[in-house]
Amino acid sequence: MGSALICCVFASLPSSAASGEKLMAELTASGRALQDVQPKATEDYLAGDADRALERFLAVSDENDWKSLFMLGNMLFTLQPEESFRWHQRAYELSRHDDLVLLELAYDYTRRDECSKAVSAWRKVDKADLFGSYMPMLATYCHLKLGDDAGAFAMMDRFKARHGQLEGALKDVWGEPVLRVHADMLGRFKRSGSAADLDAALKNSVRFDVGRDRGRALLAMADAATSAAPSPGDVAAPLQCLRPALEMEASLPTNADSGSTAGKNAIRDLWKQRMDACGLAINGHALPGNAALARVLVVTAIDLDIASAQELVLAHASQLDERARSKDGDIAALRLLAAMQARTQDPALQQTDELGWSRYASPEFAASRLSGMFKPDATPTPENLARLDQAHRQFPDEPNILRLWLRYGRPSNEDAREGWRRLALMEFRKPSLQRDEMHFQPTAFTLYEALREYREASGR
Repeated sequence: MGSALICCVFASLPSSAASGEKLMAELTASGRALQDVQPKATEDYLAGDADRALERFLAVSDENDWKSLFMLGNMLFTLQPEESFRWHQRAYELSRHDDLVLLELAYDYTRRDECSKAVSAWRKVDKADLFGSYMPMLATYCHLKLGDDAGAFAMMDRFKARHGQLEGALKDVWGEPVLRVHADMLGRFKRSGSAADLDAALKNSVRFDVGRDRGRALLAMADAATSAAPSPGDVAAPLQCLRPALEMEASLPTNADSGSTAGKNAIRDLWKQRMDACGLAINGHALPGNAALARVLVVTAIDLDIASAQELVLAHASQLDERARSKDGDIAALRLLAAMQARTQDPALQQTDELGWSRYASPEFAASRLSGMFKPDATPTPENLARLDQAHRQFPDEPNILRLWLRYGRPSNEDAREGWRRLALMEFRKPSLQRDEMHFQPTAFTLYEALREYREASGR
């Protein structure tokens, strides 16, 4: 379960009462048993076997004890949402409708867009004095979905969380944890043999920090690719060639700490040696034809200081651009090129964005191109406004384009009101996180902006 949610479970308990202390101790005991098997379950997820991970958790849970199922549902909240919901429902029945379990169901209903049930649950949780911090803002989402503006604005007024609390909760409720995505994609590849599933797993792997978990995830992909029939040779052979580096990375003590300075240097040196020996990405070698694997190599080279982002752009921009402009096309190569250019603030990103928009009709490329046109201190030109209108007609549901259109496109009052509402709902589910000069954690500025503008447009 995510940190934002798991903290609220214990913070909500009436710990001053003897019964509350007893319940806390029982819940802690149930959670401890689950935490004891979590390292092995993590290995299962890294191997693409979510079913085996679930079996481990079930083996230390009591299906007739609501407290055990309550903690099981919490443990699975981000990793296996459907299973989590099922166990929360069962815990609610066995507990004879305990308010603490209902609090977890309120999260479940909100995530599932079962908003009538969610609003009812949040109201009961509120009456039980378990409703606070960022929770009113989660309730705001469902009031908005149901068209209940008065309820939404009342919830907004009760939102008094510390910086980062809501952002953490949004990540827990609607985010896609790297471990879960990896287990899903790799498990799917093992069943289907589809190269697209393996590419998705490879693309997701760059979200791991360099270290034990990433190494084991890549090793599992290498094994799966080698044993697949037919084997995806464009990935299997390079991964096998890189295997010594993967094995060293997988042997690190934890994913969060890649060890001593000497250990980090050894990892870097081995990755550099294997990439060169395998003819991949550095020292004049081309990127592999598989864009997902190429992304892994680029990110690894930058993170381990094997090569700078600028060096990699200079070495590979032409190759990636040619692949994207070829007769068959390659949008994955273009996306990698754009990511490298954005990192180095390369002016050529404009041409990359134009190609992604014009040839591939990609809303992400259109949004990126427009963000370069509409600078905070610049006055938009008529040509820029025409491009913005074109993009909004073409991609009405792309949040970054919608926000620019609402700011600069001169919508009618009613279109603006509805647009800010739609943007707020999008931002709840996938917030555009930004940093400011005051905080270390990213903030959901666009969500707060959309809610503020919608309220103002509604005259509330």
